[in-house]
Amino acid sequence: MEESEEKKVKPRKAILAFLFSLIVPGLGQLYNGQIKKALLIFLGLLIYTMNINVFGFKGHFWIYVIAFIILVILRLLIAIEATITAYKSKEYELKSYNKWYIYLLSAVIGYFSVSMLEGYAGKSRYILSIVHSDAGFPTIFAGEYILGDYSFYNSQEPSYGDLVIILMPNGESYIYRIIGMPNDTLSIENQLVKYNKKELTSKLLSTLFYEEHEMEEFIETLPNGVEYKFVRTKTPFLQENEALKEIIVPNNSYFLLGDNRDFSFDSRFVGFIKREQIQGKVLSIYFSKDIKRINNKLSKKQ
Repeated sequence: MEESEEKKVKPRKAILAFLFSLIVPGLGQLYNGQIKKALLIFLGLLIYTMNINVFGFKGHFWIYVIAFIILVILRLLIAIEATITAYKSKEYELKSYNKWYIYLLSAVIGYFSVSMLEGYAGKSRYILSIVHSDAGFPTIFAGEYILGDYSFYNSQEPSYGDLVIILMPNGESYIYRIIGMPNDTLSIENQLVKYNKKELTSKLLSTLFYEEHEMEEFIETLPNGVEYKFVRTKTPFLQENEALKEIIVPNNSYFLLGDNRDFSFDSRFVGFIKREQIQGKVLSIYFSKDIKRINNKLSKKQ
């Protein structure tokens, strides 16, 4: 009888409590016999993570960074608490759930709970994408991450000036700006757009250099009042196509241009973009090497 009682008493190992807590928050507390605290910690952090991933925190870079740092700190504090508790438990009476397979099952449940949560968050309307070209210069630079809303056009139609994410037949996604709406008639002369029966103003702002090319930067106001900046080479090196003298945009189609006029493989080359090709709208620059550009809004006026 005494031997049976002795087998139920076993000191906790601090290193195991620490490692268990790192694997699954709360597992170290379960190992220490604190089942209520273990459940509270696990559910609390799961809800916290859900709020980060699902309720819009990811859409704001600095808020997301702060929330992630807080999460790391919380997990470290939980692991430290479990370690200290285990160290102090010199005479711990084993509970019915202090079994290796219970720990393993808890770890599996924790893993799949987080995986399901991440899978759900992955279906969010907001998508992060890295920009691979300078076709959007000076608005978007290559290497920057943009935040796109893939549900934006479920309730409204694309409009002048929208930076849209389009899906091409080859499966690749590109970002260009809507310049021509369905049934518009427009022309492009020396990279400047002109509309038939619609007003558009372009104003030269400055000159700058891009890849050793001297560029002119303009600010343009579209028919709906949206302003944006674009650049063209000061000395034209693309031959104007006669077809660009009169462009008639078909129904259910759009004419898109890159803000970096002479370095964009846009509608001048790939043709009109169908409505169903437009996947979403670019909202902001999510991350950039230039800290001042992080969270720059790209919707409406630029």
